[in-house]
Amino acid sequence: MKGITIIWICTSFLLTGCTLGNFGGIPQTKPSRQERLSHADLLREEANLSKLLKREPGNASAQHAHGRILLALEQPRRAIISLKRAVDLDDSNADYQFWLGVAYGENDQASEEQVRYMRALQDDPQHVLALVYLGNNYLKRRMLQPALNCYRRALEIDPSNNQALFNRAVIYHQLQQTAEEKLAWKLYLEAHPAGALARKAVDNLNLLNDFSYRNHYLGHRVLTLPAITYTPFSAELNQSDRKSLSQIGSLAANLRGSLNVLVYQTNDRELARNRAIEIKRFLEKAYPALAADNRIRISWFDVPEKKKSAGRMHLIDDSTVFFLAVSPKKPIKLIKKGKTKR
Repeated sequence: MKGITIIWICTSFLLTGCTLGNFGGIPQTKPSRQERLSHADLLREEANLSKLLKREPGNASAQHAHGRILLALEQPRRAIISLKRAVDLDDSNADYQFWLGVAYGENDQASEEQVRYMRALQDDPQHVLALVYLGNNYLKRRMLQPALNCYRRALEIDPSNNQALFNRAVIYHQLQQTAEEKLAWKLYLEAHPAGALARKAVDNLNLLNDFSYRNHYLGHRVLTLPAITYTPFSAELNQSDRKSLSQIGSLAANLRGSLNVLVYQTNDRELARNRAIEIKRFLEKAYPALAADNRIRISWFDVPEKKKSAGRMHLIDDSTVFFLAVSPKKPIKLIKKGKTKR
């Protein structure tokens, strides 16, 4: 799926935390005991559970816990054995079925993975994770409509589920349903306005020539914010604008360098100028540190902003852009040997 990131769940993240891989990774469960364990703790816990299971092989809960520990240790084949025993002991437990499905997925057994998620949903039709993972299973196999149906059902139960929201937009992109894709990215951003995936969502939305959200580069940080829109035909800032500017000002005040504000308003230079001045006035009043060193630099233009994205050039008639280049620390002056600074 060229140009679009798909979100799979990284199993080790669910238990111990993991970094973003090629497809990213999103937490989907509330913190559990396994998630808080270090690798060394996981090894000790696995040893303790192994001893317990030698004495009590019929302990379904212990078999389930052991399987999840093994998943966290990235040993899916061993995890399948324990989780299968848990299911055999209690086959009506939706969580046991679900985690067995996860283990099969980690072992690249997609068909068995699907079966277990469906069994979990038979026992608990409201099992959000089973719906999301089943959707992922379908999506990996390019079964777009079944995947979309799973994400829709998951969002009926949990409207803010980040993985379902993001991958739903990906599917609309693949189906070339532009209107639905735009709305899906916006719904994702309303629920999850910050982070790496929010930045990707904005990039995808901008590719559709929709600039209702923008990524602003402030030093080494990127702020994802709704576009500054103003009160129509004026320089007056609305409530959403002030909220966004507060985030920009709060970050910029703690960074070195000048905050650059560029306002574009096609064929109306005076309005662009007034808007730039209003932004500067708001930020300096709210964040005196920005005013003290005259760190806000404003520019205004009566032409559209030109933004290149994925090889395409977009013209934005009404646009406000912020960026900040962090100033390097001044080098320490060394005293030459044989001379004393007086």
